[in-house]
Amino acid sequence: MTKIYVAVLPLLILFCFSCRKEIALTPGFELSATSENNSVVLNWSPVLLSGFKSINIYRSVSPIPDPLFNKPIDASLLIGTVTDKTSTTFKDSNLVLGSGGVVYYKIVMNLTDRVIPSNEVQTSLDGFSIIYNSKGFASNAFITPFPEKNMLYLVDYNISTISLVDYSQKRIIKSAIITQNMNNMCPVINSGNAELFVRNNLSITCYDGLTLMSKYVINLTAYSLINFKVKDNYMYVLYMSSYNTAKIRTYDLSTQLMVGEKTVYTFTNGGPYGCNLYIGSQTNKILFKYYEEIYNPLGFYVIKSVCVNYNIVNHVAADSAIISHPLLNADSISNNNNFYNIQLSQDGNYLSCNEKGDILSLSDNSLQSVKSGSNVNPRIVYSNTGNYLLAKPANVISSNLIDVYSLPNFNLVMSLKSPNPQLNQSSSSMLKDDILDNDSLVSYNLKNTFANNQTKSVLTVFFKKFD
Repeated sequence: MTKIYVAVLPLLILFCFSCRKEIALTPGFELSATSENNSVVLNWSPVLLSGFKSINIYRSVSPIPDPLFNKPIDASLLIGTVTDKTSTTFKDSNLVLGSGGVVYYKIVMNLTDRVIPSNEVQTSLDGFSIIYNSKGFASNAFITPFPEKNMLYLVDYNISTISLVDYSQKRIIKSAIITQNMNNMCPVINSGNAELFVRNNLSITCYDGLTLMSKYVINLTAYSLINFKVKDNYMYVLYMSSYNTAKIRTYDLSTQLMVGEKTVYTFTNGGPYGCNLYIGSQTNKILFKYYEEIYNPLGFYVIKSVCVNYNIVNHVAADSAIISHPLLNADSISNNNNFYNIQLSQDGNYLSCNEKGDILSLSDNSLQSVKSGSNVNPRIVYSNTGNYLLAKPANVISSNLIDVYSLPNFNLVMSLKSPNPQLNQSSSSMLKDDILDNDSLVSYNLKNTFANNQTKSVLTVFFKKFD
């Protein structure tokens, strides 16, 4: 027995020495993560081992398991590879977040004879992602604010789906398949109820805004529908009854019957040009916008932009008055796209006059300016409640500041960068924008990738409260 112990003891000592040597060759491979304007910066400890080949960087919306028995981590989670041994950092701006805004990271060091995973880190951002499959080579989708706080509609035309998204809770509340063409939509609070009106050619369907269940259909006989608005359980439809005559038709939504109509303009050179209908919170008021090319004796066209304020009598457009202001009604003898910039706020109190940030207050006919610093020609976005105005450059890049003004005093509340790290990416497969939802700046990007004859779409929403 003693001889056996003597023989085994050197082997145990050798084995333990070997184990200690292996542990000494595997120092801590630590990973850390910090968020930076909704991008995530990863940092790890320097590589001290020989036989270095590369470092794989993985990201997931759920915890990432360690590679076991030479089985690698799911390749779809790989977001980058580092081959420079001296590099110890990586910035992830193309984020895909979990439903709670959480994202997980792990990196794996590849050596000639083995792999060494790092610790897992997670971080949480004010945003979330929705991943879904679509049809075709690109996802034809758009985002529109819901008329109540903290909600958005995601509309995907390719799969005929509308989803109600609560971005404060970072989740989809409800999705529904709508087989209509969805030419345009009108989400409103109508008589205290959230409703969604969707146009399909010459019919308009009313849906419950929260459940997305169909309530009724209004069949139109209009020659050429331009757009429509809803207020106080009445629908106002702007359409062309002939090649050059624009009319506003009124429907009682309690009966779904037409109750009257008004001819609002006859174009001398055909139409419609820049026609639009606006209905705000002003009592018994609707606004009609248009522009017309008028051929004059000098041999060229004068382009005139006009906004008309109509009084509503028994829910039908009646007498009218042109809103007069030099900046709003200026004529042009050359290409003039100013009519694109004439937009009304949702509450009907403010009118954007041009691309230079001049705002006309309809309550007292005073002129305000929201152009500043980098925003010489700002895009104007009004909040649904009418409490704020957003002024941002036409093409937002990461260095631009977005200005938020309070209404009605037009005080500058703050200037901030877009919370969207993807806004400076130019790509035909990327839909991106900043919108204003009451007390929050909401940014989104919708990215499409095509593989295996299928389009995968990832909608990522970021938001930042400023109130």
